[in-house]
Amino acid sequence: MIVFRYSVPPSWYEGVYQDPKAPCRAARPFSLVHKEGRSKAVLLVHGYAGYPGELVRPARELYEAGFDVFVPRLPGNGTTGEDFMRSRGKDWVGTIRNAAADLKARYQRLGILGHSMGAAIAVIVARELGIRRIVLAAPAISYDGQKPPKPFPVMYLFSLVRKRIPTAWHHQSEYVMYYEDAPADDDYLGGQYWSWVYIRQVYELMRLMKLSSKALQSIDADILTISGGRDRIVGSAPSEAVMRSGKGEREHLHIPECTHFVYYDADKGGEEKAVEASVRWLSAL
Repeated sequence: MIVFRYSVPPSWYEGVYQDPKAPCRAARPFSLVHKEGRSKAVLLVHGYAGYPGELVRPARELYEAGFDVFVPRLPGNGTTGEDFMRSRGKDWVGTIRNAAADLKARYQRLGILGHSMGAAIAVIVARELGIRRIVLAAPAISYDGQKPPKPFPVMYLFSLVRKRIPTAWHHQSEYVMYYEDAPADDDYLGGQYWSWVYIRQVYELMRLMKLSSKALQSIDADILTISGGRDRIVGSAPSEAVMRSGKGEREHLHIPECTHFVYYDADKGGEEKAVEASVRWLSAL
């Protein structure tokens, strides 16, 4: 029986934005730890405006493969839109940097799995701390030839005038989640996060995408990157750029039937391929 501990060490949140509001149930950080203790662990990192509950499926499979698994919540995510507007890229990276440093000191072997923006953060932290084996799922990473966004200074100045603008969002029942009581929090999270474009936070995301691209050029790590043929958010170009970068072993799994949300995808066959490949890759730690 798998027992979810809905907590991670409080020290991981030292020096970063502190959310006044508690996370909703789907967004609670969680750990899966074997009673007898293990020598290897995996740190999982969710994406922009995401939450730990999105990563239950790979977390569960990695635990069953013998890993201790830790899934923190990035500050500003999974609580309220107001918290999100107050959080910054340095808070998101700082949390994962703290977590990885702590786990690296306590375990003989440590891997990182990141999804979307979480993949960008995983690259930055892995480069800094010398973590050698990582999985980047639908990575939100800048690449050569990418159409440039609006100039950063313009976006930054606009964010000082208007914090967010509304955008269309609706519940999509074809994406089946695995967290407790799913999809109970979907409408709440949709109203707080996915119904808005948060200007400053998009700016922060783009900065992290550029920083991760730079870190990739000098990283020495074995990397599995996963892309979906139906991914309309980042596509496959970032994964192809990962294959050309840095040092270490590289593997690119392209799943034509998958969307951006490979670990809880509308296509269950593609989801299975993504999870199996992630476990296989990290099991070589």
